[in-house]
Amino acid sequence: MYTSMKARKDYVRLGRTGKRFFFSSFIAQALPIHDRVGMIGITATKKLGGSVLRHRAKRLLKETIRLWDKENLKPLNFDIVLVARSRIFDLDFTDLQKEWSQMLGKLENNQEWSHEEIRR
Repeated sequence: MYTSMKARKDYVRLGRTGKRFFFSSFIAQALPIHDRVGMIGITATKKLGGSVLRHRAKRLLKETIRLWDKENLKPLNFDIVLVARSRIFDLDFTDLQKEWSQMLGKLENNQEWSHEEIRR
């Protein structure tokens, strides 16, 4: 269970203070939260290509999250921004789902979250 990230300020906040996790198909910027359900935002830069490719990458990530959310029963404890990378088009959809699962595992197992060290 999660909500969609819509406000620019949330994307900027995670860009400044979130911890980055690198995968072949996307970069995840995440920050733990405790007082509400987590938000997920998806973005694709112009370096990825034209609008058709950017929207295709976003659709792939959205579908991965939708299928995960369908099976997941507990609420998300993180705010996450996914930045699509060009290798997303080289992977099978099942590999993309595996990377999403790996990313969630890394978030849950990471003990190095520090709220005091906020970059401004």
